Amino acid sequence: MSRITRGRSTSHTSGRDKAKGQVGLVVVTLIAAGLVLMVVLAACGSGSDEPTQSPPSETAIPEQAPAQDGATLLEARCSTCHSADRARQVTKTRDGWDQTVTSMINRGAQLTEAEKVVLVDYLTETYGP
Repeated sequence: MSRITRGRSTSHTSGRDKAKGQVGLVVVTLIAAGLVLMVVLAACGSGSDEPTQSPPSETAIPEQAPAQDGATLLEARCSTCHSADRARQVTKTRDGWDQTVTSMINRGAQLTEAEKVVLVDYLTETYGP
């Protein structure tokens, strides 16, 4: 498939055109691979059932009066990361609930010390043994 142009033979695609085509193919392949990797990473998440949160800071605790009842705290503070049904599905002693709430505070739950006491009391009374 050559043609004669002004006395010389040329093919439809020169070596330079082939190189450009190969570079373009490499770029498209790399972009596609990057997109696939991003989708896979987004779908995988952290691989943990626990919510990912930043560590608590001293200034992150809300400046509001503690809630008077534990049910309100459970719904307002705990359900920002997971369903309140999660607490309703287990039975724990006071010490168990205290450890769980402390763990959640360490993971970023926004509770003052007074609110923690109210919440642990409520969880123990409602979902204790």
